[in-house]
Amino acid sequence: MDTQLAPGLERFDGYDLQGWLSPEPPEGIVVPRNLRRQSDSPHELPADHFLLNLGPSHPSTHGALRCILELNGETVMSSEAHVGYLHRGIEKLAEHRRYSALATLMDRGDYAASIMGEWAMVRAVETLGEIEVPARAEWIRTAAAEVCRLASHLVWYAALGVDTGAMGVFLYAIRDREDCLEILEALTGQRMMFNYLRPGGVAADWCTEADLKLRRYLKKADEYLDEHWEALIGSDLFQQRVQGVGVVPHDMALSFAATGWVARASGIDWDLRRDRPYGYYDKLDFDVHTMTAGDVWARTIVRFDEMKQSVRMLEQLIEMGPPEGEHIAKLPKVLRLPKGEAYGSVEGARGELGVHIYSEGGDMPYRMRYRPPIQYHLALADTILPGQMLADAIVTLASFDFCFGEVDR
Repeated sequence: MDTQLAPGLERFDGYDLQGWLSPEPPEGIVVPRNLRRQSDSPHELPADHFLLNLGPSHPSTHGALRCILELNGETVMSSEAHVGYLHRGIEKLAEHRRYSALATLMDRGDYAASIMGEWAMVRAVETLGEIEVPARAEWIRTAAAEVCRLASHLVWYAALGVDTGAMGVFLYAIRDREDCLEILEALTGQRMMFNYLRPGGVAADWCTEADLKLRRYLKKADEYLDEHWEALIGSDLFQQRVQGVGVVPHDMALSFAATGWVARASGIDWDLRRDRPYGYYDKLDFDVHTMTAGDVWARTIVRFDEMKQSVRMLEQLIEMGPPEGEHIAKLPKVLRLPKGEAYGSVEGARGELGVHIYSEGGDMPYRMRYRPPIQYHLALADTILPGQMLADAIVTLASFDFCFGEVDR
């Protein structure tokens, strides 16, 4: 009896337990398009290709990612990423929120680095509304963003350790992340979904408790990062495990619109904080590290250096202190923007995070578009997985640091 198939699905082509011997497909078995169970090459034995559902509920997929892998033994022959298990509806919900309430939607996108999402949103609103942000608010935003970047990167480092067989570093990284979350909690009142940035500034001023906790953390931050280097990244075993794995060539990174550390690890020297400065970044001295290998090792080095630079920037911010003045601009209680469109972007924890809003006039956007950097990196990962061993595919996925609230949005 024939079964009704959904669009984009097809039956197996001639497969049973003997592989190539069956002229008819088994009843009712379907697979996504472009996945096959037998080799198409006449130079290979017609051995069975095994289909593996990696995820969507699996620790190594770092969220609700489902990868359908076609395996020839332990070798990945093809990969098809399936997303949408964590859909937030951010872009549609934004059409029914006032501009002052949009930032909280962004917290549900890249939930590991929420401050950056909020900042991209308010930058778009401020650009369209020609809102001048006080210097004190820019200082606070920059400090909060770099603390949030450290908290996010430490989660990536911890998970990378687990995926490469080093469970111990996970515990130490989470210890350090707690210090960062306590700083953000003292400042915003929340540990993750901050809802802290507002068009024209921030919801609450810099406080003594956040200042003391940040100063206390900075006294030991470099020492902690050195410990992490010795515990994992400086290990010969780790280096042998990740060098030459998951290579993203320079041209491929450009073609797939890679940004952030993924682009910089493939030789693309681009960082919005330096090249299109915003906030307080034009007053800070920091380096942008690049490499050319484009493998997991290169991405690890570039990202680890980002943490070192974040500590360096925070030390400079604390030394200069927040400037005098208000922490938020004086705006109408109900903010209305003129007709037009604007794009606001920041150097997020996972690459260039952008928000494009279109206004017809009024207090709500007519349309909103969320540019999630990880969605582009996921397409890269799906492209480079074929040809790798399954264990290397896991490490490759870990090196991209996916956050699926942002991908599915």
